[in-house]
Amino acid sequence: MTSPATPEARMRIAKIIHGSLVAGVTLVLLVTAWVHRVTPPVVPAAGPLLRDVGVGFLVASLIALRLLPGPDSAPAPGQAADQWWMISQPRLIVRWAVVEGACLVNAVIWYISRDRVPLAVAVGGLVVLLALRPSRYLE
Repeated sequence: MTSPATPEARMRIAKIIHGSLVAGVTLVLLVTAWVHRVTPPVVPAAGPLLRDVGVGFLVASLIALRLLPGPDSAPAPGQAADQWWMISQPRLIVRWAVVEGACLVNAVIWYISRDRVPLAVAVGGLVVLLALRPSRYLE
């Protein structure tokens, strides 16, 4: 039988998950930037509709961040750090996944349309994702 995860192990797991989400978005942006250099546009003039959809996805994800239950700022008095992580870790992962999804949608829209607005929105979402790092909750 395995022993329960310690708070340090849960923090390490959260950092790995967060890091992989950030790395995934970064990798998609780098690959699409490289593919842009070596291929012609997929759709010559995709129009502003795709740009608006991408911006809408990021706005919706930021609104969702406000509506989704967030973790407590720190363990309550008498609450062990392990109990805090058991409650907060799933909440953090959902919040990160929402922002990551908006970043990936904008990266795809950037690849299709070659418009710089979705690229800026994807990078902005990546900055938000970086700001939601796991260590900021237990500093």
